Amino acid sequence: MREIALPDFIGESEFGMIVMVSALEDELEPLFRRFNRGEKVPYRFGWQLVPIDSQNYLVTLDLNWDGGHEVAIGFTPEMWSILPAVRHKDLTVITDWDLVGQETKISSARALVIHQAYRGLDELIRQVAQVVPPQEELKKLQEILAGCVDPGQLH
Repeated sequence: MREIALPDFIGESEFGMIVMVSALEDELEPLFRRFNRGEKVPYRFGWQLVPIDSQNYLVTLDLNWDGGHEVAIGFTPEMWSILPAVRHKDLTVITDWDLVGQETKISSARALVIHQAYRGLDELIRQVAQVVPPQEELKKLQEILAGCVDPGQLH
């Protein structure tokens, strides 16, 4: 199984959702250095449902960029309630505790700002629907995700 980093802190501001993941500091530092040099680094992201065992699941946000390797941020069932907020706000991934609460000082040189982070949640809801038999936990996730995607995207 691949390594999945859990957030140390999740917060919401008027600018967007902030996810602080100190465990990814080494992995994201080269990306942040490239941002600091002014490079436009294309990145990709996707949402996945990851079974931990037959009863428990994580939702992961998988990130990859040119010249880097994939990293995954895991969201436990207790964290799933933040997912609807990414429909209307950017999602910012940081690794430095000093940036928590300092949103005016967060620049792309020190953070990965994911615009339209809701893209891919329609695929996640399809993944959840394919789990048979549906666990109670996944029924809750489906309800949460229903508010995250346009109904037209599900066809």
